[in-house]
Amino acid sequence: MMKTLLAGAAVALVFMTSNAVADGMPRRATMVAPTPPPTPIWTGFYIGVGVGGAFATHDHSADFNGQRLFDDDRGDARFFGTVTVGYDQLFSSRWVAGVFLDYDFGNRDSNSRFPALGTLTDVHLSHEHGHAWSIGGRLGFLSSPTTLLYLSLGWTQVSFDGDVSFSSGVTQLSRSFDLDRDGWFVGAGIETQLGWLSSNWSLRAEYRFMQFDDDHRRFDFDVGSRLDLDHDVDIHSVRVVLSYKFGQLVGAPW
Repeated sequence: MMKTLLAGAAVALVFMTSNAVADGMPRRATMVAPTPPPTPIWTGFYIGVGVGGAFATHDHSADFNGQRLFDDDRGDARFFGTVTVGYDQLFSSRWVAGVFLDYDFGNRDSNSRFPALGTLTDVHLSHEHGHAWSIGGRLGFLSSPTTLLYLSLGWTQVSFDGDVSFSSGVTQLSRSFDLDRDGWFVGAGIETQLGWLSSNWSLRAEYRFMQFDDDHRRFDFDVGSRLDLDHDVDIHSVRVVLSYKFGQLVGAPW
């Protein structure tokens, strides 16, 4: 009798325990692996917009019939907007190479007046620094999965519009010149991917030095006179660009 009673109690206990578990009695928690953060993207096409500042050093000089009209060495600063498109390729665990095209927009006017020189009076020079194109390449090193340090190099073209006017005796003379100046640039920058916006967005800051071909122009006037005008220019610029890289392509295998 006692054995039968103990066996029945054991069966009842097992039955009750299984029902309690089925009815929601706490079980051991299942471990869930955390979701890994997005892998930084460094390969793919991108587009970006930004702003920047430039400081240009100008060296103007002019001769009228062999007589020096003026020498004007000056610097001017301006702000500009920029848009860029490009492609980057991650070709090892820490190296990135790419090509890009930039368009900078924004105008800056400059005016200069010079004292009379003999019979030459009311000497006035003005020029406008306009838009610029740049095409180049860059090579960078990943100092971390989300930060790229890089150097850039390429070709650039900037537009200048100018006017020079003066009086020779009782005759007022003037000439205008519009030109696109070709040159080259070298730069250095840093780009970091913004994880709080998703791994497709990045922010870059870059410094560039631009040097342009020397420009020499000769103007002949109806009165049998000649004006020779020279203009040399170098530009230093900094820019900050927010860019978006398309697609979920190969990331950095850190």
